[in-house]
Amino acid sequence: MDKEIITVRVDKNLKEDAQDLFDDIGITMSAAINVFLKQCVKEGKIPFELAKSKTSNAGRKIKPLYREK
Repeated sequence: MDKEIITVRVDKNLKEDAQDLFDDIGITMSAAINVFLKQCVKEGKIPFELAKSKTSNAGRKIKPLYREK
């Protein structure tokens, strides 16, 4: 099987938090991304719901999905 390289730009804190999670699980970042891509192909869609907020968050403090450093 031929391998390809994918380059992705992500927020530094998000990357660090994800790396910590994957280290705890015992998989590499590459393995985690491959699992995600395989699941997308298997299901024929992104394997979780994506929803657009019906309300504007302008001016509101929103808790980030990852910790601020």
